Amino acid sequence: MHKSFYASGFLYYLPYQQILLQQKSPIKPSWTLFGQKGLNSESPIAVFQKAVFEQLQTKIALDAIFPVYDYYKKEMNCTAYIFYAHIKAKENAKLEKKDAFMEWFSFKQTTKLLFSEQSKKDLIVSQRVIQANARDAEPAFYYPQ
Repeated sequence: MHKSFYASGFLYYLPYQQILLQQKSPIKPSWTLFGQKGLNSESPIAVFQKAVFEQLQTKIALDAIFPVYDYYKKEMNCTAYIFYAHIKAKENAKLEKKDAFMEWFSFKQTTKLLFSEQSKKDLIVSQRVIQANARDAEPAFYYPQ
């Protein structure tokens, strides 16, 4: 028997430092990450890639997907993996599907949105990881002695 896990995350557009989130129900207007369940026979990063493709019809290269962290998700009795994916271009218009509404937000804007407590934590940790990765990518400045 294979154990299941949950892989989720969001798209990140670096030039505007925005993330794409979804709202699945107008009745419960909370925002969520993109994701789906997977089995241990699959890799979590591939499951996240597949979830993005199925929900947005957008292909994301594996080398554009970055891990944030993982944790035990008690309500689903499985491990949850959080990722973000860098994209090179984004739609300017709001995205709508039959079963979901999607929109781009800055991390600052997300503080005013309705999320589950866990999704709030996922976004806070994700923002910190993205900022740390950006600092690591900056060229070092050397001062003459």
